[in-house]
Amino acid sequence: MTDFTSYSQLREFCLDLPPGNHAASALVATREAELTKPPRSLGRLEDLSAWLAHWQARSPPRLQRVEILVFAGNHGVTGQGVSAYPAEVTAQMVANFAAGGAAINQLARISGAGLRVIPIALDKPTAETSVEELTDIVVNEYKRAREEIHEDQAREAEASS
Repeated sequence: MTDFTSYSQLREFCLDLPPGNHAASALVATREAELTKPPRSLGRLEDLSAWLAHWQARSPPRLQRVEILVFAGNHGVTGQGVSAYPAEVTAQMVANFAAGGAAINQLARISGAGLRVIPIALDKPTAETSVEELTDIVVNEYKRAREEIHEDQAREAEASS
């Protein structure tokens, strides 16, 4: 697994991915159209599923180790009086995620996915957070997640031997 230390390294890696398989993504699109649901009701998830099938060259695509990342921040709109809740509620919501009390916690549990909530400078609006600060947060979370995956793999290998 490649260890990215910057956003630009990740971007360069992504620009050099191998070509995908159009037939696999077409099969996913065909299946989505056959499901009993309004067209495009899953929004971006449908696009991601087709992209993943294209990249993996198989339909349906498969994920072996899923980690849900929720980036929590304040966007500054609360100061204009148009948000339903004050900015302080964001920190309470993050605490609720950490306590396992949110819907995303249940979805992660049912699907066997890991869940990580990354608070981003909750004491100030995200618009006031620099790109460098945000990049550092994402890179640090990536590194921490990668270390945890390696630890999990080592524990699994030890348990199976």
